[in-house]
Amino acid sequence: MFDPAKIPDDACAEGHLDSDPIYGVLLALGQKLVTGRLTIADAAGDNHMYFMQGRPVGVHLAEHFHPLGQLLLEIGRIDGATFVRAQRLIAEGSRLPGQVYKELGILDDAGLKEVLSIQARRKAEHFCRLGSRPFRFCRGLTWLTGFTSTPLDPHAVIFLAVRQQMGEQSREGWLEAARGEQVRLMPPGGMPPEGTTVEHLGLPGAPQNFGFGAPEERFLQRLLAGFESVVDLAETGTLPRDEVAVLLRYLEVIGRLQRRPIPPKRDPLPLDDAEPNDIRPLLAPASDTLPVPVRSPFLADSVPTPMSMPSPFSSPPPPAGPARGAVPRHVTAVQSRAPELDALLLSPLAEPTSEDVFSKASAPVAPRPQVPFASPDALTDPRQPAINFEELMAPLPALPPLPSLADEPIVFASGGELGLMAEPSSVLSEELPPPLVKKKKVKRSEPLPSEGSGLQVSETRHEKVMTNELPSIVIDDD
Repeated sequence: MFDPAKIPDDACAEGHLDSDPIYGVLLALGQKLVTGRLTIADAAGDNHMYFMQGRPVGVHLAEHFHPLGQLLLEIGRIDGATFVRAQRLIAEGSRLPGQVYKELGILDDAGLKEVLSIQARRKAEHFCRLGSRPFRFCRGLTWLTGFTSTPLDPHAVIFLAVRQQMGEQSREGWLEAARGEQVRLMPPGGMPPEGTTVEHLGLPGAPQNFGFGAPEERFLQRLLAGFESVVDLAETGTLPRDEVAVLLRYLEVIGRLQRRPIPPKRDPLPLDDAEPNDIRPLLAPASDTLPVPVRSPFLADSVPTPMSMPSPFSSPPPPAGPARGAVPRHVTAVQSRAPELDALLLSPLAEPTSEDVFSKASAPVAPRPQVPFASPDALTDPRQPAINFEELMAPLPALPPLPSLADEPIVFASGGELGLMAEPSSVLSEELPPPLVKKKKVKRSEPLPSEGSGLQVSETRHEKVMTNELPSIVIDDD
């Protein structure tokens, strides 16, 4: 493990990027606030990154990379003719490109600083792309010579290193490894109270220093709200799938990403493991068998069912019923099967505890005489007094036998009149006159001719009309 604090001043230490990734080396230099120079060699030569108290202050590459004029031409600050003219002036004199562009009036001090910051960021991005090779770090101020100072955000440089070191396969591999996990962003001071604004959205620096925009800010706000599934973030997030992997990996490198497995869905608590204050056992049936129906005294036959174990929540069994065939008497109320409940209802009320007029005991009222009431609702009428069980189950007196149909005449109705039938087998008497049948007259709109006569009867006016020809009368002139 690379530890720059163990390197003495004006001394160098070597390592390999396979065991210590470039973002791990940058993070260690920033945490230890070390000053010095980091060198990584490639085919073109040595590439250097300079640090002042753990912060990158300049990058020098082996090849001429991202010159100032080409960068201005790329971002649209100059045209082709101005670029050629500036390159001719730079080649003729010994002045720096920044001075030449300032003389041409293209850049001022603030514009030059902004363009140099973009150039340094691109150089740092190229430097962080180097991997799988040896590196050397020399500690001390003596190594800070021969470079143009352009301070960079160390956290943004670490983010660039994570992005450059994670290829397509590495990003998909990280998402696949975290498929069954949930993540959230944890600020340095812990989760703030609800409604409190988190500085820099939980990042160690301003989001603009990382080049983040509105999509990245919404993604970070979602991570601050609570745990989110990695699969959901990759499929329904505001960033592409590969960018989600890079940002989550960066938060993990700087120690601000909290990971946990997705909790399994909890099954309903079985009744055997219910807590003492759980009411579900009270709602469950007392046993697995069907409940035993209460034997009704009004049914002569009741089919018994297998008795189950008694439950503390079931009512006491009813007393034994009468013998088979016994007919119960009519009662005026239903007797309660719980003697304790009857005693509680019949017990006198407690003494009043206040001077409220409504709480004072009222004068006793003489009981009303009980009047027999034989309505159909007598069994459920609360106005009727209850009787004991012996009176309820006492048999009724035997009823006199019904007369035979052959001995007594039977009254029957026929045609709206009452008649007597002497014998059950006879239905109608022969002496009775046949029933009269009235025919309904049919009214016609036109008269019908009569048969054999010369008269035509009108059915509507009830008039007779002569239909024969009248004789002609001839009167002579004489």
